[in-house]
This record gives sequence, structure tokens and C-alpha cells, in this order.
Amino acid sequence: MVILDYLKQRKDVSLSVAAFNDIDNVAMSYLSYIDFGELFDCESSTYSIDESFELFCKKHSLEEIRENSEFTKRAPLLLEQMVKGTRFKGTRVGYYTEDFDKEEVKQFAAVTFILPDGTNYIAFRGTDSTITGWKEDFLMSCKSETEGAKEAVNYLNKVSDSVKGKLILGGHSKGGNFAMYASAFCNETIKERISIVYNNDGPGFRDEIIDTKEYKQIYQKIYSIVPQTSIIGQLLSNEGEQKVVQSNVKGIFQHDAMTWEILNDNFVESELDSFSNFVKVALGSWLEKTDDKTRQSLVTTVFSMIEETDVKNFKEFGGSLLKNGGIIMMELFKLEKTKRDELIAAFIGMIQAGGEAALDNINKP
Repeated sequence: MVILDYLKQRKDVSLSVAAFNDIDNVAMSYLSYIDFGELFDCESSTYSIDESFELFCKKHSLEEIRENSEFTKRAPLLLEQMVKGTRFKGTRVGYYTEDFDKEEVKQFAAVTFILPDGTNYIAFRGTDSTITGWKEDFLMSCKSETEGAKEAVNYLNKVSDSVKGKLILGGHSKGGNFAMYASAFCNETIKERISIVYNNDGPGFRDEIIDTKEYKQIYQKIYSIVPQTSIIGQLLSNEGEQKVVQSNVKGIFQHDAMTWEILNDNFVESELDSFSNFVKVALGSWLEKTDDKTRQSLVTTVFSMIEETDVKNFKEFGGSLLKNGGIIMMELFKLEKTKRDELIAAFIGMIQAGGEAALDNINKP
């Protein structure tokens, strides 16, 4: 059983009978991938999930969404199940905001769900398929605070003034990172209202964030959920509690939380596989040996070459892979020798770090 099955089977088990759980959290975090801004102006008002779903169906075909393989586009299927039962009956959607800025390298969106019991689930959107979104992800390795992280703090401070009661923060992928960052650096009075912060297979932080008093105040409320093959969720550091769950697919596709397996109302627990540990050790080793200035230079150089293709997202890039790959190769040869050598050295360094990590795993009993 996966999340869609869970929502079908438990649709009439109210939150007063069975409390909000880890699976409900993942479902709510995925709803942030829906563009509520195209449905209504909900920055200043709220709408029921039934109204939201009805408006969505007027603009989109659910059949087309069912056939879409991109997991971020399939989030409305979760909403479809939620409106069919009593568990989420009365839930309201509001305070949706989206901010995309290519120049500032910012891809941010968040939405608030007011649950029937008065609890507020604040969901931060994860990485979408845009080039800008992925560039911001990579900048996390060389910058303590990205533009999206700043927006997350501002959003939480602002929304908390408009809603009453307990706060649950959550997000999938980069959205999980934003949820953790916002919880650490929000206003002190807000921290007292936060009951739990869900990081669903999202990256951690650089050490200078981990060492702050703000993070130390909140990390015991952080709860990370990751699949067996967790790549994004093993990047950088995070001292919060972590649960490893089983997925019904292999490799990198486990990042899609809609593949995580469920028994009754709990995720099926598992352990991180050797590849996850390999990635964590290999990337960690490489990052330790690479200074911030070099990391930022590498990210800027690589993405500037990708941006020369004029594609807006990786789906467009893959649609003309041969052509776009050729453009990147041409841009590589146009680079100054120092930049080209820097890229080659970084590539070799990652291979060496990977080899050392592989040997380390082999030598472990």
C-alpha cells in the first residue's frame, strides 16, 4: 500500500479518532506542488479543499494527470482522495505564495492548510523541474542562506500572525530544508507554537547553521523521513531524528514519496542501503576538500552553460538532449583555461572521493 491507497482506505477515519500522522504529513507536503495561485487569490483569504479541487478540475484534466510520470504533477490525485472522505473534511487552504526569480536564483512557494482540529500545516514546496530551482539546490553547498530560505522565514513570520493555534511545518525535498530553516530562524514566539517539523527526504545544512543557537533550539522537533536509497536527504548535516522507510521502486526514483510503502497507518520501516551511505561519504569527503569560493564558481559555471541552451526546465533539456548536449560541449571549450581546468579538477576530485568511499564500504565488516 502507498499513499494513494492509504487515503482511499482511511478516508473516513477522522482526525479526532486517529491523530495526524507521518503519512498525512507527506500528503499535505505534496499538495504544495499544486499551483493554487491559478485557482484563486488565497494570499488574503481561505478556501475549502472541496472548492479548491472543484476549481482545479475546471482548469485541468485528471486523466492527463494520471498519465503524467512526473511526481510533482501528480499531487492533485492526493487532493482528489482527500475530498472524498471525512478525514480532511473542513480543511481550508490559504496564504499561498510563489516567488520565482531567475536573476536572484530563487524558486519558492508555500501554502497553509488549516486542519479541522485547528492545527495549521505549513507546507513548503520542494524543487521543481526548473533550471533555477536546481541551481538554488546546488548553491546550498556553498551558501549558508539561499534566497528561498530567506523567503521561508518571512513567510512563516507573516502567516503565523494570521492563523491561531498549533503549527506543523513540512516539505518534500528542498521544501523540507526550507521548513527546518524557517523553524530555526523565525520569531521566538512562533517557535513555541511549533509542535513538529517534517523534513521529507530533504537536504540538511552547512556546519555554520548546525552550530547556531537558533538551530539548537529547534532540532529536537525536526523529524526526517527518508527512503532506503536516499540521496537528496543525505546531503549536508542534520541532527534531527531520522526514520528510514521502504519504497516499491529502485534507486533515485525512491525520492518520490508516493512510492513509500505503508502498513495500516505507518510507513514500513527499513534501513539506508549501501548506495546512500556511499553518496553521503563520497560527497561529504569532496565538499570538505573544496572551499566555498571554488564550489560557487563551479555551480555558476555549470549552470551558465546549461542556461545557454535557453531551456527553462530539465524536461525541455531532455527533449532535445543531443542538441543541448552539443551546446554545453561548445560552451565548455569556450571557457577560459582556468575555468575549464577547475571543472575537470572538480570532476576528478569527485571520482577520487567516490573511490575512497567505495573502498571504505568494502572494508567495513
